[in-house]
Amino acid sequence: MKIRITTALATAVAALSLTACGASYDETVGACRKELTERSEHATGKPDVCKDVKEDDYSRLVIVVAAEKEGWLDENGDVDIAEMMKDGAEN
Repeated sequence: MKIRITTALATAVAALSLTACGASYDETVGACRKELTERSEHATGKPDVCKDVKEDDYSRLVIVVAAEKEGWLDENGDVDIAEMMKDGAEN
């Protein structure tokens, strides 16, 4: 299970890094990511600023932002498996 999560996070980070569909779409994705990063953990639903983000990209953003908030990404944006394992052991 943890390997699948790690693989999904790594894939999401790689996919978001390669997204280059034009400046306006990139700006939209950036604004969406910022909103997801700054919003309350109790907020639900897709923010209005994210309405023009493709569903696959939005799903990846949600995963990446959650991983960042949990501290599962290192300073390079790579998944820190040791940190993920530590969090799993604490629960």
